[in-house]
Amino acid sequence: MKTGVFIGRFQPLHEGHQQCIEKILAANDRCVVMVRDTATSEKNPFSYAEREQMIRAAFPDKDRVSIIHLSDQGADLTVYIGRDVGYDLIQLDEQTEAISATNIRQQLYANKE
Repeated sequence: MKTGVFIGRFQPLHEGHQQCIEKILAANDRCVVMVRDTATSEKNPFSYAEREQMIRAAFPDKDRVSIIHLSDQGADLTVYIGRDVGYDLIQLDEQTEAISATNIRQQLYANKE
């Protein structure tokens, strides 16, 4: 079974994340989404459970999309992919690449006020 892995904070899950997962699923049998469980803050307003629900709502098929909890409270995480041995960089269209979760969070905070 071919498996793609996607790691992130997903604060919040947005169209760019969704397109990456869809690309992974188009090339693989399943996608393992590793969700970093960061401490909540202005930069990380959503709990792990909320983000897991966002991902599951967008990708309800548990056989194709697995969600894994990656605890890194307080960690300064760097993701290494090793040398070029089959790892792919997902390249999306320019408009999708420009999506910023920072801007989405700012809009969410503005709407709360």
